[in-house]
Amino acid sequence: MAEQVQLNKIVYGKITYPNVIDTQFTQLVGANPADAPAPITVEEFFQAYNDLFFEIPIDGEFNSHLELIKRSTEYVGVNQTTDEIDALLTEINQLRLENLKLNQQLDELNS
Repeated sequence: MAEQVQLNKIVYGKITYPNVIDTQFTQLVGANPADAPAPITVEEFFQAYNDLFFEIPIDGEFNSHLELIKRSTEYVGVNQTTDEIDALLTEINQLRLENLKLNQQLDELNS
């Protein structure tokens, strides 16, 4: 019942080994750059983005609209809404001061 199997072991020396055994990772990455898919163009990227727009989650640390906004804002280095926010904050402060002055005038008139 027991079947005997003959095993053969081939041993290569340190110098012979790289000549006989392929030590490159060609199975994982195409050895020939022509085998690699061509990178997409910017136009193709935006076409794919438009096609997938509503499938992309709004929130999330990865692969979301929020991540795109954060990465693009970091890359550009400017938050375009800053000027608009600053103008609104200035207007709020002016209105608060005006409100304070009007309240003071009301208090004086009531006194």
